[in-house]
Amino acid sequence: MKQPWFGVLLDQLQEQLSLDATQRDRLLAGTQSPWWLSALLGLAAWLASILFIVSLLGPWFVLVDGIPGRAVAGVMLIVLALWMFRRQQIFASQVGLVLSLTGQGMLIFLLGEYLDTELDSWRPLAVFSLLVSGILLWLPSSFLHRHLCALLTLISLAVLIGTGIGLAIYCVALAVITCMLWLQRRHWVNHPYSAQIRALTDAGTLISLIMVMLAHEDMLDQSIELNLPEAAQWMHLVYPLGMGGLLVGVVAWLVRSALGASYWLALGAAVLLAVLASPAPGFLLTLSLGLAVFQASNRSWLILMPAFATFYLFVLYYSLHISLLDKSLLMIASGTFLLVCGWWMSRYSEALT
Repeated sequence: MKQPWFGVLLDQLQEQLSLDATQRDRLLAGTQSPWWLSALLGLAAWLASILFIVSLLGPWFVLVDGIPGRAVAGVMLIVLALWMFRRQQIFASQVGLVLSLTGQGMLIFLLGEYLDTELDSWRPLAVFSLLVSGILLWLPSSFLHRHLCALLTLISLAVLIGTGIGLAIYCVALAVITCMLWLQRRHWVNHPYSAQIRALTDAGTLISLIMVMLAHEDMLDQSIELNLPEAAQWMHLVYPLGMGGLLVGVVAWLVRSALGASYWLALGAAVLLAVLASPAPGFLLTLSLGLAVFQASNRSWLILMPAFATFYLFVLYYSLHISLLDKSLLMIASGTFLLVCGWWMSRYSEALT
């Protein structure tokens, strides 16, 4: 039994250090289990879940015929998963994760079979997946399950929008909302639904970083239909303008307390960098999210951001929409400008101290 003063101490730490609900629960539980023990428990849970699902669904599908009867099995799996999540144990959480994903997959598959959905008309399935994953996201569950539900929700919304300029606007809007959530982390970290907001923020970060690849049409035009004459010109404008404006907005928010010329100098530097790096919207997005997650003190995403930035620089370098000389000059100018900005920021911080 924890002493009463321990809960008060955790409340103070959560408020002063901006800890989310998951981090507070870890402190309340004491020392974490070794990674190898968690891995073994997770593996055992997945094997037990698979055996349970096979033993349940095999006889059920033999005895119960028709789509409605089989859909009941999917609902049962989801209800059982929610019950397992209430136990708040590693083994039970992994079992609940497998049961929930299996139940959701069964319901989506059965709905597609009932509607006789073709590969080019997934919107009814996207609507159903959006509703199911959105509801499960806000119910008590594990950390991993919340994040997967958030990913399914955002992916379903993207499928519902479809390809074209609407998807480009969705990518930019998602990136803007995600940066706002990271920058305002102190305001929602103590919210009762902070775990769900954190899951949506992480999912939005990952989805926006992946979806911005659509800006590089020459890399994806073999797999995604982007060559629409009426939308191609607008799509080529939405991504650079959106991501450049996002970078300027993030910098403006971060330096809002600067005085006079320093504020306008930082804002002008962000505008100039957005213009120089406009052929690489993914790089601009990585810079914006990198600044936002640095402000939010999230170490996991800070480690991943340089990898995404390097990837989008490679994409720019090997793209065919501009000449090699122009790409080299843009990269040299952008790199030099970033070095100058870093030197100026270090001098400015030294002057303040």
